Amino acid sequence: MDVALSHIVKRVGALVANDDVSLTLRGGRIHGLLGENGAGKSTLMRVLCGQHAPDGGEILVDGAARARLTPDEAAGLGIGMLPQDPLDFPPLAVWENFALGGGPVLTRAEARARLGAVCERMGFCLRPEAAVADLTVAERQHLELARLFDRDVRLLILDEPTSGISPAQKKTLFAVLRAFVADGQRLVALVTHKLAEARELCDEVFILRHGKLAGTFTAPLDGQAILTAMFGAEAASLAEAAPPPPPRPAAAAAPLLRAEGLVIADDKAVLTDVGLEVFPGEIVGLAGISGGGQEALLRGLAGIAPCVAGSLEVSGKALAGKPATGFLAAGVHYLPAARMEEGLFAGLSLLDHVRLAFPDRRKEARAIFAERCVGRFRLTNTPDARADSLSGGNQQRLLLSLIPDDTTLLLADNPTRGLDAASIAQIWDHFRERAAAGAAVVFFSEDLDELLAHAGRVLVFYNRDMAADLPAASLDPAKVGDLMTGRATAGERAA
Repeated sequence: MDVALSHIVKRVGALVANDDVSLTLRGGRIHGLLGENGAGKSTLMRVLCGQHAPDGGEILVDGAARARLTPDEAAGLGIGMLPQDPLDFPPLAVWENFALGGGPVLTRAEARARLGAVCERMGFCLRPEAAVADLTVAERQHLELARLFDRDVRLLILDEPTSGISPAQKKTLFAVLRAFVADGQRLVALVTHKLAEARELCDEVFILRHGKLAGTFTAPLDGQAILTAMFGAEAASLAEAAPPPPPRPAAAAAPLLRAEGLVIADDKAVLTDVGLEVFPGEIVGLAGISGGGQEALLRGLAGIAPCVAGSLEVSGKALAGKPATGFLAAGVHYLPAARMEEGLFAGLSLLDHVRLAFPDRRKEARAIFAERCVGRFRLTNTPDARADSLSGGNQQRLLLSLIPDDTTLLLADNPTRGLDAASIAQIWDHFRERAAAGAAVVFFSEDLDELLAHAGRVLVFYNRDMAADLPAASLDPAKVGDLMTGRATAGERAA
């Protein structure tokens, strides 16, 4: 199977998301599509799988030209896409969602059996009878991947597929993708911000910049040349720079956060007997397979999940049992992983979000937007655009720009998910500035390398329990990986 996009133009309002883009995807190859946030990568792939109608150009599948594809036509040709934010039906069970999506009609028993076979192959753990509403963001992505691999897909489009999976699962996924294209008839298009993954996996890489094709590279890939094509020479240097060591809090400082015997009853997990101290200036990372309990800890510390027993203090204020407004008044701010579901209002403009975040400065909303959103976080300068019109990375930029300056405890669930390398560097500069000013940052990342690079301590979770509290000096990828997957013995966890 060969697929060509010829002179594709796609406009989103006044923005030209894809500007005369031409590229060819060939059977038997894994193609990468890289570029900074808002470069048009996901839009181009949505044109290919029929979700968007192009405003110009044509799509050629095995030489047959089409002005556009509908979703049904794309599926009939064997084109399937895993979006960055999974598309599913939260009230339905996992097996019911798995059985949907244009494949053959399956009975409950057939769906459960086929789901089990795919999960065993991929190393996923999905409970067939669980409601999708009870899954984490990463588990919902696992379900989408399982459904695609069960279908007769010939062109598999993956938008940031390694978000939410462990290093072992990523290794398995890459092996499956290589086997998928080995017959020379099938192909993969991988949308990613991670240059290391592209260099490891891809045979060819296309770079989009400001909606245009900025370069094409074949393996072996030149990392510096790719970064320069993505960001320009100056930003490429920023993206490649090694992060500085995490700041060290003052040894004599009193804890900013103290939890003793805390019980958190989230709707997706229950944590018991949580004991934790976090000091001003600390950056604390949370490691664990999705659903291991780290997300519940963040939600409990933010006042979103109820703290039903024990004690929790932030800046000396007792917060256990208090409403979320009490946590906000204490300087606690939470960044959710599910941006549109929990962080933003789809139908409101970016300016509306600024007005809601800074209600006492509503008349200054445009100036705040220009200074914070565009100036600090390089958000696209479209203040009247709806939040759901933004790319995933720009949605995250908007959330980050709305964090109050007086935040003393910043809780972040996958804060760099979907961001490009230059933006990730900027985000961590911002977090380190907050820590240097005395705030504490507690974050969960599905990227083990990110945890090891930026955290002064790592709390490792396994099976809804805190398995270890590791200082930066003892952080070892193999050890952390064994702890978060339960491969380490109890004695090794304590070591």
